[in-house]
Amino acid sequence: MLELRPILSALWRHKISALLIALQLGLTLAIVSNALVVIDERTERISRPTGVAVEDINSFGFLAIPEDYDKFEAFRLDLDMIRSLPGVASATISNHVPLSGSGSASGFYDAPNMEVGATSANYYTVDEHFIDALGMKLTAGRGFSPEEVMQVGATSSERPKVAVVTQKFADEMFPEGNALGNAFFMGGDDHPIEIVGIVERNLGPWPNSSVAGRGVFYPAIMDQWFYYIVRAEPGQRDAVLKLVEEKLAERDPNRVINADTLQEQKDQYYAGDNTMIKVLSSVVILLTFIVALGVVGLTVFWITQRQKQIGVRRALGATRVAIGRYFLLENLIIAATGILLGFAAAQIFNGFLVREFDQPALPLVVTLTCALGLLGVSLAAALVPAIRAANISPATATRSV
Repeated sequence: MLELRPILSALWRHKISALLIALQLGLTLAIVSNALVVIDERTERISRPTGVAVEDINSFGFLAIPEDYDKFEAFRLDLDMIRSLPGVASATISNHVPLSGSGSASGFYDAPNMEVGATSANYYTVDEHFIDALGMKLTAGRGFSPEEVMQVGATSSERPKVAVVTQKFADEMFPEGNALGNAFFMGGDDHPIEIVGIVERNLGPWPNSSVAGRGVFYPAIMDQWFYYIVRAEPGQRDAVLKLVEEKLAERDPNRVINADTLQEQKDQYYAGDNTMIKVLSSVVILLTFIVALGVVGLTVFWITQRQKQIGVRRALGATRVAIGRYFLLENLIIAATGILLGFAAAQIFNGFLVREFDQPALPLVVTLTCALGLLGVSLAAALVPAIRAANISPATATRSV
């Protein structure tokens, strides 16, 4: 404690440089703690269970060249052929591909002719193979029978009578837990659609949207929007992608085939989140390095300025430990001041992010962890110069006296 007064006196004489380091530490704490929260939120978002077998699924679409092309006949022939190919576990046809960023959504009600209180959800048109083809888990009820699957053309007026829904949709539409066997209504009309099955999870085409996880599957095949979704046996995805693409082109050359893996589509959808994680991680590392560099530079500068003072203290009996402790304590005071400022700045900055950009709130434990980490970095950065100061001999320091 006897060292505290001369340390404070020395800091006051160099208050501008000390304040700059403290402000740098505070700003770093505010930015790093909020950046880590965003990184954690984006990482958790990307790593959520999707409900489908992403690593095994390919999707295929085609553009027919003839204007009078019979798409429904093509669907039947293509799917029969695809399901017979080696390495194919299952295949279905759907109007949209999960995790692709392209889909359809609507409002659903638990009573007819309602206009308010809708539950928004994604919806798909699929055939009877969709649960197996997507690798989803049926938790209640059943899937579709072939007889329930409709063919829906541009002028068709037929509407589905049954549906399979996700657990999240079932829980929100019927919170009392009696979704199976109950009916819901689409778009505020009076046409009932009975829930015959419930699947555990499907994030849908927009995993980052408010409707993610709420899904409705209808037994229908549409000739306006369609994709073949093919699940390969484990480890066979890439081989199946190439084989199916070749066989589709061989079976009917009067069309242009496009093919993608579901993993590629998922990666493309989350590209912005991955970029954000990389950028913020780089910012965290860079700011931490700059703080360490600033502390080292300032400590070395002060040691150089005080060589004579250090030599005198050593000549008067100060130990190396006392000299090293002096500079570490000096650094600790600066760091603690900066961290206190950073705590306040972190909360203010987070309040702005929550209010303007709907970012997650900053937990106190994250700020404390970052504060301790920066304190450790600051002390570690000052350690080598402090040891160097402790090793200055009285003769060397006072040679010019």
